[in-house]
Amino acid sequence: MKRVDDDGRAYAGSQLQIQIYVNRRTEELNRAVLDALPSLAALNPRRLRWVSPREEDKFVEYYDGGFLQALGLEDLWESLRKFWPARGPHWDALATVDIAIPPYRGVVLVEAKSHRKEMYDKRGCGATNPNSCDMIKRALCGTKGWLHVTDHVNWTGRLYQYANRLAHLYFFREVVCVPAWLVNVYFVADPQCPPPHLPMSRVQWRAALARAKTELGLAGVAIPFAGDLFLEGKERRELTG
Repeated sequence: MKRVDDDGRAYAGSQLQIQIYVNRRTEELNRAVLDALPSLAALNPRRLRWVSPREEDKFVEYYDGGFLQALGLEDLWESLRKFWPARGPHWDALATVDIAIPPYRGVVLVEAKSHRKEMYDKRGCGATNPNSCDMIKRALCGTKGWLHVTDHVNWTGRLYQYANRLAHLYFFREVVCVPAWLVNVYFVADPQCPPPHLPMSRVQWRAALARAKTELGLAGVAIPFAGDLFLEGKERRELTG
């Protein structure tokens, strides 16, 4: 079954929900993001400028050099290639924001989930090229050190997606010194949750997150420049009407 229509509008799940919020509920999303990121809100930023998924671009999601270009950071492509192999994370949403400290511009990275299974991937890290594996291992090791997580904790298993998003936050903050924030968005009671998956309540999401963070060695860890955000799921007609 196709995930999107001819105009790029998703039919269900977190892909649809983030499209709705970025394009139809922008101000509501902006306020929620700042509430979830007090370190960004403290800088009294101007409004977030969402560069994806935009309706005028058929809701494209960016990755690798494309996501840097969308953020106006294409000059960092060589640095990213040295940090992470090709076919890196596909970002559910991206924004730039003007801030009051040098370099006066920051970025917001968004990962979105609509049901529990989206958190887990049985394949884990699928890299097979030895050079790619070594690169990923170094990046994850550096990220663990930054977060004071012991290196023996497995970050390439079923929660690899969560881990590699943290690694890219680390890349921006510690490797290339770009002000960046990561928001994990969890949609509550999604009426468009794709079967056979079930919509999640806020209580269920919090319990699932607690288990995931414990598995990653992050229980009780205050992840800098990152936040969890819970948003109510909406009907698809908001995007198509």
